[in-house]
Amino acid sequence: MKEDHSHNILPDELKRLEEENRRLRGAVDELAILNDLALAIGGSLDSEVIMRSIIGKSIRALGAEQGDITLIDEDQANPTHTLVRSMVATSEHSPLHLNQNLLGWMQINKKPLLINEPENDSRFRNVDWDNSIRCLLSAPLMARSKLIGILTIYNKRGDNASGFSESDQRLLSIISAQSAQVVENARFYEEQQAYQFMRKELELASSIQKKMLPMAAPQIDGYSVAGKNVTAREVGGDYFDYIRMDENRWALCLGDISGKGLPASLLMTNLQAVLHGQTYHLVKPGEILKNANRQLYQSTNADKFATLFLAILDTSAHTIHYSSAGHDYPFLMKNNGTHLRLKTGGLPLGMMEGMEYEEETIRLDEGDLLFIFSDGVTDVSNEEDELLGEEPVFELLQNAQRHSESPDSLIRHVVDMCLDYCGKVQLFDDVTALALKRTETGQEEHYAVTNGRSGR
Repeated sequence: MKEDHSHNILPDELKRLEEENRRLRGAVDELAILNDLALAIGGSLDSEVIMRSIIGKSIRALGAEQGDITLIDEDQANPTHTLVRSMVATSEHSPLHLNQNLLGWMQINKKPLLINEPENDSRFRNVDWDNSIRCLLSAPLMARSKLIGILTIYNKRGDNASGFSESDQRLLSIISAQSAQVVENARFYEEQQAYQFMRKELELASSIQKKMLPMAAPQIDGYSVAGKNVTAREVGGDYFDYIRMDENRWALCLGDISGKGLPASLLMTNLQAVLHGQTYHLVKPGEILKNANRQLYQSTNADKFATLFLAILDTSAHTIHYSSAGHDYPFLMKNNGTHLRLKTGGLPLGMMEGMEYEEETIRLDEGDLLFIFSDGVTDVSNEEDELLGEEPVFELLQNAQRHSESPDSLIRHVVDMCLDYCGKVQLFDDVTALALKRTETGQEEHYAVTNGRSGR
């Protein structure tokens, strides 16, 4: 018959065994919690779903009323923003959150923070505590040794709850450590998805914009014309166009929109629509610019404007009637070796309401060359951050006149000069140019236009 030796176990030994048993049961419970969490967040790449799962399971596991995750991007000027807050409670509670003092402490120390008596905590004497916060527990979310967020739970549930314990702190630290990389991976995935979506949107905008610019130069009796636009980004802010007004008149225009990227592209589209509408029933460039200025001023923000040069070519009178809205002065290279800068006009479009635009008429003789350009031509910079300037452009124009160069050839040389000058430096601004030349009788030519991005 077996003897019962249980009565021989010493009280201290029994106490130790009971504590070990509780520790083992606690470890099993923790493993179950962590396994449940891993199953919940391991199969998702939705950061909001993942973070709500983390918060919800932390609240239930540690008996808290509510919790939140504050995401951190230490590379940003304003690095903190709370993206998710979840609450578990039997009654209504106002949402709680870490104030800036506690966020700052977590960013500096990057370790768990346990506060059971907020008003008496010597570390945060100057904090204006929310009376609803009885206690809180925070743990850092660390990924690749970098703080990416803070997991916080508030107020231990139960009427007699004294606050969070050190074992609660340890468990929340384990939860945050297990969750951090999953959160970071989900954020990275979402950023990549957003980037891909943005790229597709920009590609679509670029395709639409290229279709809005002329794909080929028109055939104009007695004249040859060419133009080109090279964008610094996927979508640009420069605009040029040839608009047929009637049998003898063409509107030649080149504009430069303030800013870059999609906003500038949208304003360019607006400007194009305005000009096509105005040239349909008006023939004076000053009136066209006046009306365009009014429409752009009323439909855009104060910091958005456009420079524009508009010339009305009359092929029967061989004149250009022009006005400039704050645009870089075009060159008119005469066939006798002299040149003019076309300066008449007013302020950029959309800058001030009620602007008047002066206009001027100039005769074009055989061999005369009109060259219109955006500031992206002269402001292109090299690796030493030196601007190209107007002098090389003027020399190129003089050479073109000496050798009776066609507008198409001239435009290609101008663009090549800009791209060669910047070398490996990315274009900062769009490069756009338009050239018109009066040819000898019967020698008019037709030149194609190529539009592209940073390519010869």
